[in-house]
Amino acid sequence: MKRSVLFALLVLLLCAPVFASSAKAKFEVKASGGTTKAEAGDGLELTLNRNSIIVVDKNVCANGVNKEMHCYDGDPGVSILQIPPSAITEIVAGHAARFVCISWAAGGQKARLAFQTSEQDFPLIVGFLDDAASKKAINVDTQTNDRPRVFLRSQSFGNRWSAVRDQSMEMAKDFGNICPAVQITMNEEKADFTVGLNHIEVGLLGRDNQVQVYDKDGDLISGKEGGSILNGVKNACVLIVVSWADHWQ
Repeated sequence: MKRSVLFALLVLLLCAPVFASSAKAKFEVKASGGTTKAEAGDGLELTLNRNSIIVVDKNVCANGVNKEMHCYDGDPGVSILQIPPSAITEIVAGHAARFVCISWAAGGQKARLAFQTSEQDFPLIVGFLDDAASKKAINVDTQTNDRPRVFLRSQSFGNRWSAVRDQSMEMAKDFGNICPAVQITMNEEKADFTVGLNHIEVGLLGRDNQVQVYDKDGDLISGKEGGSILNGVKNACVLIVVSWADHWQ
């Protein structure tokens, strides 16, 4: 039996209890952008059941308690976002970067939350959202039309010979592996987004990476310091795809 068939059967078996009418499943995910105040990398507690999608975090509600947007107070210092599946207007997912972005509307407003999942939880979460919201998730990994163009810019500093390497090549390789939804371009004028990297190497162990993402107008979308180039590219990928999601509706 082919591996893809075995994987599909495994997903169905794992998802069966989640789709049961009385089922409830909890997942640990990481925030990756959107309109909430949850910062990229924040740990979120995600609970899925037939009646609601619940996200718990101290910063998840952008404007505090707002029942029209399904935001409530929880324990001291904790916010609860409780979204009925019927309010979901769009689901965007990317398996390569293991992220999910949900958009919802209520009270004449629109909100969006993106988060990254583990490899094993990704198909479970996407499968539940597809079923509960009666909407098929947009798979950004298979998009061939209207992909956002991304220009890469990097500069390196340090006292090691490896510090002088052009890290744009490394970034391009990582984008190719984990972010097929974007098109890397050498033409800065035609780019929809620019990803900038400051790479620092000092001594044998001293390394730091600062990654920033800008939109077509040159406005900063996000900046993050620390971690590997690969993680920086993964975070940049999610931010770009989430910002571009309306083009694939």
